[in-house]
Amino acid sequence: MKTRCLIYFVCLLAISGLPALAFGASNDVAVMNSSGAVALNGGVTPTTTALFKGDKVVTADGAVVTISSPGSTVLIPSNSQMVFNGGVLDLTTGTASISTTKGMTAQADKYLIAPATGGTAKFEIKKTGSSVLIHATSGVLNVSAPGNTFTLAEGATATLDSGTGTYKTASHNAAAPGVYGVQSNASFFSLEGALSDPSASDLPWCKNVKLCFIPPSASGYKPCRCRRL
Repeated sequence: MKTRCLIYFVCLLAISGLPALAFGASNDVAVMNSSGAVALNGGVTPTTTALFKGDKVVTADGAVVTISSPGSTVLIPSNSQMVFNGGVLDLTTGTASISTTKGMTAQADKYLIAPATGGTAKFEIKKTGSSVLIHATSGVLNVSAPGNTFTLAEGATATLDSGTGTYKTASHNAAAPGVYGVQSNASFFSLEGALSDPSASDLPWCKNVKLCFIPPSASGYKPCRCRRL
């Protein structure tokens, strides 16, 4: 625990842009802020802690996690599981939103999702069973699997099936509600809607008022609505 606390403070200095030890800027360590029931490596985690390469994070219903490392911010909402592998986020199940200027990538089954140019992109991923949905919110993405690589344009969505190895893409078109076909876009793009409009009426009211005083992550995501006083 002392080691986690020490590296947490070093990471915090690095993320704040202040001088820190060399390992403070490493992709292998990050700072994790959580709200609600969140398990770290099977145990209870403090609200703020250091995150090491190989750490497993599980968010229960109503929980939310923000992971910050130099140049990257990751949002993990409720009912999700992931393993932090430094510059690669391994999403086991659920949803993740990544905003990066340092080339952070995501792994979902056999698929690797990475910024295509300059290391800068913002994208959302949802994994349910063998199905993986990817939305390139900002920037172009490279999606690769053994023997297969394709580029996902900014604003486009891809549906992948790790069982069959097939995929299909669609460009976003607000004027064509059916553009995403029979995909379960309602659950996936509820995250996208929350990112763009944190006061959306379909978000629940915050039961824990502390959530209303937590600064938003780089993604802008809010897990619930705050009542105006």
